[in-house]
Amino acid sequence: MKLLASLFILVFIVGCSSEPQTDKTTSLKRETKQEQLVSEKADSKNDEVKSEGQIGKIDFQTSTYDDPEFADEVAEHRESLKALSDKKVFSAIHAKLIQKLDQKHRAYFKSKPDYELLAAAKGDLFLEKKNDSGFIVYDKKNQRVSILVYRESAAGYAELFRELKVENGLETANCNYSSFGTIDYQLAGEIIYQEESLIKNPENYLESSPIQITDISKNENFFLKDGCFAKKFAATDKKETANSLCIATSCVYNNWEALRYDPVNNSFIIFYGQAFAD
Repeated sequence: MKLLASLFILVFIVGCSSEPQTDKTTSLKRETKQEQLVSEKADSKNDEVKSEGQIGKIDFQTSTYDDPEFADEVAEHRESLKALSDKKVFSAIHAKLIQKLDQKHRAYFKSKPDYELLAAAKGDLFLEKKNDSGFIVYDKKNQRVSILVYRESAAGYAELFRELKVENGLETANCNYSSFGTIDYQLAGEIIYQEESLIKNPENYLESSPIQITDISKNENFFLKDGCFAKKFAATDKKETANSLCIATSCVYNNWEALRYDPVNNSFIIFYGQAFAD
């Protein structure tokens, strides 16, 4: 009888002890899973913060056209451009250029009646060994000169500043270089400066293209020893000077600003500028 009682007590103790053990194991698994989820969320949040921090460090430009600080200057600027458009200066340039474009680009500009094409260039702009393009247009709807780029791998067009961000690397460069306004605004200023000549003969604008996709180390328009490079670029690195999107901010003084595509941030950086290099 004592033996049976002892066995009963032993079975009871074992049964009681095993049940909490199962609960404890389940609880530990649940806690481990929760900790894992918390950790994953924390890592995800940290990645987001890092990503936001990286973008936040870049001071992307706002086009002068969209900067309220220069509203008065821009208004006058727009009036001058509209006057040139109304006098059919831009449409005359457009009619000549459109004939030289590939069929896909002609179709695009025909679908955009507000765009009057002023200049075009071809090259491997997005560093993918493709036939990309750059365009300068007068946007009649918004009364502004815009710089468009075409990425062949995506078969798509985008406007600098408003659709593709632009960083001005020259702001922190260790050289004496300065300019007023973003490159689209500077470019328009040069067009306005040529107003009298263009009204008489619009085709004068076609004599020297204000946009090129080129290797500035091999182009006779560029004098790299006298120009200004952004800190992160080296004049001696030929890979960095190739496939540059170059905009002439003054044909009279051979002034240019050159941009490179930044695949990390899907943006462009102004990495070189030259002024009074005639």
